[in-house]
Amino acid sequence: MIHGVAAIGLCSWDRFIVTDQYPGPGEYAIVRQRFEQAGGTTGNACAALALLGVDVTLVSRVGDDEEGRRLVASLRDTGCGVDHVETISGSASDSGVIVISGELANRDRTIYWIQGVKPVSGMTFPIDEMLAREWLMIDIDDARLRSFLLDLPAHRSPRTRLFGTMTYVVEMDPAAGWDQIMRHDAVAGNARELMTLTGCSDLSAATDIASRDIRHNACRVVFVSNGPHGGLAITESGVVSAPAIDVDVVDTTGAGDAFAAGCLWGMLEHCDEPTILSRANALGGLACRALGARAGLPTRVEVERVIREQAGTQ
Repeated sequence: MIHGVAAIGLCSWDRFIVTDQYPGPGEYAIVRQRFEQAGGTTGNACAALALLGVDVTLVSRVGDDEEGRRLVASLRDTGCGVDHVETISGSASDSGVIVISGELANRDRTIYWIQGVKPVSGMTFPIDEMLAREWLMIDIDDARLRSFLLDLPAHRSPRTRLFGTMTYVVEMDPAAGWDQIMRHDAVAGNARELMTLTGCSDLSAATDIASRDIRHNACRVVFVSNGPHGGLAITESGVVSAPAIDVDVVDTTGAGDAFAAGCLWGMLEHCDEPTILSRANALGGLACRALGARAGLPTRVEVERVIREQAGTQ
């Protein structure tokens, strides 16, 4: 078994528009800045892991367009394996328009998803290579495909562990989505997603349900990012918390993807929950220091320095 990560999910070409305010109906807003860069939830997490020196490969699809070529090149430049990013002839790559509005201290984002090619049920996958890694990250919006992947290790590679994100599961019926979440070995999401999937209106009640359900399912830990309030690790025995890092937030795009990458990084190195959360919070926070999902992604040296500095101030 390879000590590393295989990830299956989406990579997307992001086009950003930055305005001072979001216009109301019939109003306008002046565009202060425009830029483009590679993105997509899974691509962002893979880029973050590769920059940390983790052996990671992505299974995904792009179109045979300029955006697709740039997506593959950007991942390759970080060190992420792209041999299984398939180019689909005659199809457009996944893309999005992201509007960042408001003053620096109180910014908001609106995402317009222009769906293109992506992993879907029925396509051919490099199953053996995916299951040869210590962790398989599942970050897809196709519920049928996720269900298929959740069944694979039991039949093909019992030692492979499954790491899931809540990003797209949250769009399912909550009961069905929560059932899928509990079938992963570990999952990550944000507080809103956890509350939605558990049907709770407050985070404390949601963590109680997660801790209870972990006792009877495959999932061993649920990691939750909670913005400036830090992160949580929910296990059968209870909840561990860790504070957010002190960072000047410029843009939160991709922060959750970086948080998920930090969780995987910590689990790969068999860290305890507080250490995993420290890494995840550091990655998620540092990802917010620049516009775009990947511009602020840190190296391992940067993350370790930030964690040491934070420990020294506590």
